[in-house]
Amino acid sequence: MQYIKGKLANLEDLLILIDVLKEKKGEVRLHFPYQSEEVSICFDGNSFYLSDRFKLIKLLEKWITTNIQPIFELFEEEGCSTNQEIEEEKLVEIIKNPILKEVRRIPEVFEITKLETTNLPPFLVAHWKTKTPINREEIYKHGYTLSDLVKSLESGLLEIKSFKTTESLPFKLRLFLTSLALICIVYLVLPINFTQFNRLKVEEAINWALREKVLGVEGKRKLPVKGCFKTKFYLIDDKVINSGIDGIVGTADDKVIKLPREGYKPTFAVPVK
Repeated sequence: MQYIKGKLANLEDLLILIDVLKEKKGEVRLHFPYQSEEVSICFDGNSFYLSDRFKLIKLLEKWITTNIQPIFELFEEEGCSTNQEIEEEKLVEIIKNPILKEVRRIPEVFEITKLETTNLPPFLVAHWKTKTPINREEIYKHGYTLSDLVKSLESGLLEIKSFKTTESLPFKLRLFLTSLALICIVYLVLPINFTQFNRLKVEEAINWALREKVLGVEGKRKLPVKGCFKTKFYLIDDKVINSGIDGIVGTADDKVIKLPREGYKPTFAVPVK
């Protein structure tokens, strides 16, 4: 038994594969990568057999809307399974159906804004009455296809519009999530984050403090260093103090850093540019 496996780039490739199948007498199986659901087309030398017409249309529509190339497996063997017999013209008609090219009009998620008749499938009527969105995959669960939906749109039986998932969230929640995402992005794209930046500034302030100790400066001394949010650093005795956002020493938001050793008077400090 010969076996060929490959990917289909476009619908014309599938038509060519059907012609090859007529010469080889065998079966071709179609499926998407990493998916178990497949469609089988078989030719026994006289007739074509199709495993499931609905699944074939579903595969073609997903192929068009997602641009994911399906995988084919061609088996050269005698006889076909109990698939449903289908005329070659009908099979080609399914693949060449011009409505297939129109399924791209259907958004991934949409809501029904207008319904002219209740003769449509009950699940569509239910979504229209409850004003709830619907996605493409749910359509297939009800035995309906995107092609069927396109026909209803073109006949004016209903109207739809794209639905964004964020629209279903309360305004305050959307605002919170947007702000949170923005903060995360800023935090990640900065050359160094605020924590690292503050640590470097503390080290710079300590270095300045040691320099002042070398010079023998006593008492409270403002250091020429500014931390995050322009906070100020001071040298008081053997401590480096960051005055916090309020700029006042002695308040609750102060940050106190003790120098390496109490009463320590270094003979060297790293030069500051």
